[in-house]
Amino acid sequence: MSDHEAAIIKHGKRHQECLAHVERYARGSEENEPGKTWGIKLINWIKENVKWWNEVTDGTKKYSSKEAEKRIKDLKEIVLLAESEYEYEPPSDYYPDGYNTFKRIKEDFEDYVLFLKDTSVPPTNNIAERMGRKFKRKAHQVMAFRNMSGLGYFCDGLSIIESIKGADKNLFDEITNRFNHA
Repeated sequence: MSDHEAAIIKHGKRHQECLAHVERYARGSEENEPGKTWGIKLINWIKENVKWWNEVTDGTKKYSSKEAEKRIKDLKEIVLLAESEYEYEPPSDYYPDGYNTFKRIKEDFEDYVLFLKDTSVPPTNNIAERMGRKFKRKAHQVMAFRNMSGLGYFCDGLSIIESIKGADKNLFDEITNRFNHA
């Protein structure tokens, strides 16, 4: 799973592109390339398929390889639509991101549908990004690390805090208990 990071893509046999980023570029295409319809179709495809993946992984729906293949075929049709729209009207220098996204999907198609074939693969890495964003925002606001051990302590503390929050426990009580048992 990556945000189209070349170093990660080269490792391993299978890869899933984060669809949250693909959706962002498709939305940009919809907004910046009037007359092209592939972007909105891709946005809808992503929403429908992430919803289907969620229903399959939480047990609401049963996985069907025929259904997955139909969904993959739908994406192929969107790629063909994008290709024909860009042949008719080439991308502008102003907004190349939509065209570049279309080209990546066309060239590395399997990287965009792995989550449909293997439901253990998530369609996005949003959870990891949200967790990383907390660290990045705090680091930019108030601190600089003088060495790697300081960074390690910060990450350990942030991990403990996020684990407590994730378990829906009282943050103050849980941290107090940890210090009282030291």
